[in-house]
Amino acid sequence: MMRSNEMSQYLPIELLSNILIRLPVRTLLRFTIVSKSWYSLITSPNFITTHQLNNNRTTISNKNQTPLLLMVRHSTPLNQYLCKEHYSVRCDNDTFEESFKLDFPFTNRATGSFNIVGTCNGLVCLSQYETSNTGIVILWNPSLRKSFILPNSRVVCNRRDRLRYCIGFGIDPVTNDYKIVRLAYLRSHGVIPPPRVEVFELSTGSWRNINSGDFPYVTYSDSDTQQAFLNGYVHWVGYNPKYNSNMVDDSFHSLIVSFDMRKETLGVVMAPPCVQKYLDWSMCVTVFGESLSFLHRYVDHCWWLWVMNEYCVVTSWTKKFVIDLGGHVGRPICFRENGDILLERRMSTFSSEAQLVSYDPKSKMIKNLEIHGMAGSFYADTYRESLVLSKDLNEVLQRHKNSGGAVTCLGKSVLSREGNDVNMKRKKKKQK
Repeated sequence: MMRSNEMSQYLPIELLSNILIRLPVRTLLRFTIVSKSWYSLITSPNFITTHQLNNNRTTISNKNQTPLLLMVRHSTPLNQYLCKEHYSVRCDNDTFEESFKLDFPFTNRATGSFNIVGTCNGLVCLSQYETSNTGIVILWNPSLRKSFILPNSRVVCNRRDRLRYCIGFGIDPVTNDYKIVRLAYLRSHGVIPPPRVEVFELSTGSWRNINSGDFPYVTYSDSDTQQAFLNGYVHWVGYNPKYNSNMVDDSFHSLIVSFDMRKETLGVVMAPPCVQKYLDWSMCVTVFGESLSFLHRYVDHCWWLWVMNEYCVVTSWTKKFVIDLGGHVGRPICFRENGDILLERRMSTFSSEAQLVSYDPKSKMIKNLEIHGMAGSFYADTYRESLVLSKDLNEVLQRHKNSGGAVTCLGKSVLSREGNDVNMKRKKKKQK
């Protein structure tokens, strides 16, 4: 039988590539050790992009025969200081059965679970907020079991001030380069716009400052602000920061702040008119199908879902349906393929425990999925395998080794407050 390296000598590179893009990630990883030429091909940016596009097309064409896979996260307390994050991949069907578990490479501090900024083509962006700086940001590929801790932010503030910020994650639709955008607002006697904007590109492994001009709007909350990535734009709920003490005046209005991943510019999308006078804790932006959507909680147990049928056209906002939790407190997590909605449901407003349930908006029936965890820790999104981060990261590490970054592959790490690997510090102490 002809060996793989011998076969590659007789096959044109175009034909070989066309064969390999149809294979799963785990098989391709084994093939990287066949020869240097196979390694170069499989880890090249063009091959990774083509493989991802083919994988996405296959998923769409087979969704009627094969259920989509969902990555589900929930956390449970280990002790009074730490919690454990559980990641699993489940079939998006009636059984919601677990296909396999994912190995999460980090142990949390007492601050709770990592915030999942978002997912894109199998890559997961995580953050953990700090009050004194802009915290830790991580890129994680669960299918490769590789993670990448981003270098420290260039944004600094004095000891009396604090930063209020949010993070967005997505892909440049032209260059196919993965980007993370970070908006940092100085918080001193109120939140002060314009934001300091930074963009991280995976291809360069470094942050760049972006001129935000006189952008007058502010995003809500801090690093746990939910984002929605759609049409090459990151979206967050924001507001016009003109208000009078605790009373909202006529100039206040909520809106959607957007960031163009290609042009790297900030913009605004108007929220549904009837919810513009509401405050942040009752709203979040999301994606429903292929449309920008807006969730508004008008009482503890009820949410309205608004869908923008035509992007950036305010008059196209339509109230899709009402999510009624029947007296329970909860929040929407993910829209399922069959039209149901995954919800995190608490038994009371101040309960620290929650459960994952599936809600049918037509019948208003709730199905308990028997997954219990800490309130606020549940997350779900489509799971896809990806080759991103498959290439050796030594070159990227070299570019920012003096800026506080670190890479963790196939191992466990405990993160310190500065965002560095505690295990690395222990090694240095032993050497001394």
